[in-house]
Amino acid sequence: MYDFSIEHNAQKINSPETKLFFKEVSSSYFNDNYRAAVVTLYSVVIVDILGKLETLYDMYSDPAAEAILDQIRGLQAANSVGSEWEKVLIEEVKTRTNLLNNIDHARILSLRGDRHLCAHPVLDRGDKLYTPNRETVAAHIRNMLESVLQKPVILSKKILKVILVDIAANASILIGDELEKYIQSKYLQNLDSITEVAIFKELWKFVFRLEDEESSVNRELNYRLLTLLYKKNFVVCDQKIKEDSKYYSTVANLPEAMSLIVDFLARHGELYQDFTADFKLVLKKFVLASPNAVMVCWFLEGDFVKHLAKLKVEIPKDFGMSQWPFDANSQAYENLVKMAETKGYLSEIADFIAWRYPAVRGFDEADRVFNDILKPNIDMLSDAQLTKICADTNKNGQAYGRKKAAGDHIFLKSVIESRPMAAGFSFSAYRNVFR
Repeated sequence: MYDFSIEHNAQKINSPETKLFFKEVSSSYFNDNYRAAVVTLYSVVIVDILGKLETLYDMYSDPAAEAILDQIRGLQAANSVGSEWEKVLIEEVKTRTNLLNNIDHARILSLRGDRHLCAHPVLDRGDKLYTPNRETVAAHIRNMLESVLQKPVILSKKILKVILVDIAANASILIGDELEKYIQSKYLQNLDSITEVAIFKELWKFVFRLEDEESSVNRELNYRLLTLLYKKNFVVCDQKIKEDSKYYSTVANLPEAMSLIVDFLARHGELYQDFTADFKLVLKKFVLASPNAVMVCWFLEGDFVKHLAKLKVEIPKDFGMSQWPFDANSQAYENLVKMAETKGYLSEIADFIAWRYPAVRGFDEADRVFNDILKPNIDMLSDAQLTKICADTNKNGQAYGRKKAAGDHIFLKSVIESRPMAAGFSFSAYRNVFR
């Protein structure tokens, strides 16, 4: 018991109300009032269990919680001064919910037995009121903190179905960061990390494996939830993927599922090595047929800088595509830039952007690349990279000869003029660009 701090662990109690009530328990214990500590501790445990049931019903419409609460209210109404309902509560919660396991149940019964001895005038052989010793009370306090008071409301991955139905019904308002705020407030604050990881594994199936209509409709929304759970528990999730690679490598060969696994691995490419060989073959086949996938699949090269070099080879060859689309869309380019920023390759991605616009091979491509790729990221380019863009564009009629070039290059000129480099910059040296 010497390594266990009651005061420290009391701060881990989930319910603010329970945490407040528990102060009376610790006060009694530290003032050597052991009988009072045991009696109060039992009452706090009962109140905490009731609070958990009310949360399960109020927030998640849990039918078992509702039934137990109704049963307890009925028993209390029938006998307002009796305590039989407390025994029923403990048994029903153990049997019908995931809040208590066998060990938790045994610990509560042990506390209940000592509570009865402390609360009732039962005399021992020495004609003294029963008073538990310090070690017994400390053990009860520790057991109740670990078995009940510190436990979150939700302890089962069964809650996943409730979450999925909920977010699907509210999909129209769960845009961007709103999903994370909603999930954190309503669910994750009531989950422990073990349960979150269990939900992550179960959710993987809904996102990447199932092919039914409901899963297909909600696949992207569920994927966003999966990434939230991964972000919170990435160390443990990584280990689970390594330990059960066959499960995580089972992905439906559907474009939408494959696109999402590409996105996941593009963000967490270090996990690619842990997937099975047969999955990698299917994935590579999908990637080779999709410029969007090729754009972000740096993990196939195993090195982000090598990946950028490969893109400079593949883009002029239309990624080997024999039909449209011959290039990745703007979202894929944006994802590539974000990955580079996350990994710290700012100079390298800036070089790539500075190369991309002068490398265009058609007017439409030039319009798209300038507005979707160069313009949004131009502030990250160095003076030398801006100068290179001007020099290389000056040699490419597909870039400077289009109708929209004049307006686009006025913007380019304004960026240069906003920097100190403008004082020594010769716009006349690039007559095709700045007409």
